[in-house]
Amino acid sequence: MKTLICLTFAVVLLLCSAALAVDPETTPQPDLQRTVDEGAPQPFPEQMIVGKVTGSDDNPVGGVTVKLFANGKLVGVSHTTSAGDYETPLPLRIDQDETVVLWFIDTAGTYPPQKALIKESSRAQAASLFSGCTRKAKMRRHMRVDFKLMTDSELVASYKARGCL
Repeated sequence: MKTLICLTFAVVLLLCSAALAVDPETTPQPDLQRTVDEGAPQPFPEQMIVGKVTGSDDNPVGGVTVKLFANGKLVGVSHTTSAGDYETPLPLRIDQDETVVLWFIDTAGTYPPQKALIKESSRAQAASLFSGCTRKAKMRRHMRVDFKLMTDSELVASYKARGCL
């Protein structure tokens, strides 16, 4: 009788745990979805931005906060490792008309915050929100954005060299 009770309990426990299991293939992951204007979560295929952040001396810069913005909204944050590597989900539709920007913020304060324009919406282009001097990278699935931070004086020299000042 005791064995039958234990066996029944084990079967009930197994059935309950199977009912509570989450299938990762069909369940949208919170870091791979965005809310659209209608308020419904929209899952996206796994897309990533990976890269390496180096300083003006070509050495890796660890501890840099990497922030991903889409149409002015923060959609991802990551940090570089001591080797300067970072990885962040790209929860966006590549074909959607929106502006996507990566910001690199050196928490040590050696370098000023700097940005890379990944994608510019037609409205941003029409309003000329970004100058031709803005550093750019083309948005695509599984993209790599390596970024070289510059000091204030190096940024000024770079802008002067490109006729931006």
